[in-house]
Amino acid sequence: MEEQQLMQLKKMNSSFITNKGKRKSNQDVVFIESMGGDQDVFLLADGMGGYKNGEFAANFIVKQIYEIIKDQESFNKSSIQLVIDDVTRALAKENEKQGTNMGATLGGVILNKETFHCFWVGDVKIFQIRDEKIIYESKEHNLKNELIENKVFVEANNAKKYNHVVTRSIHNDVSKAKIGYQCIENFKQDDCIIIVSDGITDVLDNRQLLEIIISKNQLTEVLYELDKKMKYKAKDNYSCILIN
Repeated sequence: MEEQQLMQLKKMNSSFITNKGKRKSNQDVVFIESMGGDQDVFLLADGMGGYKNGEFAANFIVKQIYEIIKDQESFNKSSIQLVIDDVTRALAKENEKQGTNMGATLGGVILNKETFHCFWVGDVKIFQIRDEKIIYESKEHNLKNELIENKVFVEANNAKKYNHVVTRSIHNDVSKAKIGYQCIENFKQDDCIIIVSDGITDVLDNRQLLEIIISKNQLTEVLYELDKKMKYKAKDNYSCILIN
């Protein structure tokens, strides 16, 4: 796999970048595919389980998802959760077969007849931007957010540490692979949906990310600028998908 990859898919008006950062290998996997008609799928999986296992798990997950959904005609939160459950079970069997303990976090968007079904498991984030503002931001499945939801006080100096403790992933346990979900039906011509791995959100806050996105007119220009900033600062793999 190349150290850096930049691609634009004009048919679906999307672009992405993925880079290993300062890691030895890139365990982020980007998968974008048309399913015919008015249906497209955009997936970003961030592998876990060490060197080759993380990349294998991420590839396994996105390919399994596509094989299940490619012939479906409609989607909602429940139907997508069933897909993730099936993929989690399949990966658990693969782990047992190989004697491994690999998994991945995931962020995905399914475009179905002008409706965007956004879903995630773990700390891959999804944003919707309109008129130079973030109008939707997904909430990561991590220990910090879980403690806040349970009204447990989180000290500021511990918040960053808790950010890195993922509480949901596609691994071996269906109960820990519950998706977050957002349906976007009011998508406008100049809107943008972004899927980013934690390699980016660990380095750039929302304001910094937004500044890069609104500073350029073309998707590829945004990604070049993003990569220029990230390649010097990122310690982890980093990936971004832009859809508009």
